[in-house]
Amino acid sequence: MITNIGNTPLLAFTPIDISQMERVESIRSASGNTLYFYSFASLFSWREHEGYSICFSEDAFLVKHGVRGENVYMFPCGTERGKKQLIDALIESDHPSFSCVSDEDKLFLENEYPGRFTFYTCRDDYPYLYDKNEQISLAGKDFKNLRHQINIGQAAAEEWSTEPLTAENTDRVREINRKWAEGRAIDDSTDLQAIEEALDNFESLHMWGVLFQADGKDTAYVLGTYINHEIFDICFCKVLDKRCDCFIKWAFYRALPEEVRTVDSEEDMGIEGLRTHKLLRRPKELVRIWKGVLQ
Repeated sequence: MITNIGNTPLLAFTPIDISQMERVESIRSASGNTLYFYSFASLFSWREHEGYSICFSEDAFLVKHGVRGENVYMFPCGTERGKKQLIDALIESDHPSFSCVSDEDKLFLENEYPGRFTFYTCRDDYPYLYDKNEQISLAGKDFKNLRHQINIGQAAAEEWSTEPLTAENTDRVREINRKWAEGRAIDDSTDLQAIEEALDNFESLHMWGVLFQADGKDTAYVLGTYINHEIFDICFCKVLDKRCDCFIKWAFYRALPEEVRTVDSEEDMGIEGLRTHKLLRRPKELVRIWKGVLQ
């Protein structure tokens, strides 16, 4: 919350905890913000790794992005009045930089604080948005290579089966994580820690996902959350057989509820192989993200 000492606003940041979910989601939903960064499931699962802490005004919230620097904050989420109140308080007490700035947020800063912010594009942070129905049909020559990769993955097992992820079968997901980590040449402990947070709070965070079996053996899962009734965010995906990755994603799109129209596959973090794979699947949109630095 925002309090005052004399005439100086004081931003009171607190650790992110599960009790804040309803408030965060209420503000995010009312504002129409569909960037996955702001979903409570993402904020909560990654709070330790990203060094997140949170501050509320009456109708907005502000997240301190500690891992990116002492004075780096995610652009506020909420009403225009609430966002401006939080930004004004920041400028009064700090020299802030903002991460997760959309084109709309950039315009807000340019209009409300003309000439005071310098902006830099953050290509590694661009979320990839896919049209669910297009990713299921894969019609046309643009998807020829992807169809080929899906066929390779599907042929890797004689029989595929699926079941919904629930709080009761999360131990099987953890076993997939364990096997997946054993085959990695690099340390992915931070990713696995975030997954553990999501699994430990599966029902409270309203997570949804699918567990895949190849010839009766657990081999992959996809776990995520709804941004709204039309947008689903894939938070985590692990596939033990790399050949099957494209097939697993395709099968997951088919398992999504009919009302879902868009799938957010999040960013590529500048990882060359991941970027190549995400582009192979032909996103309908790359959401431009900026960093805004106060001058």
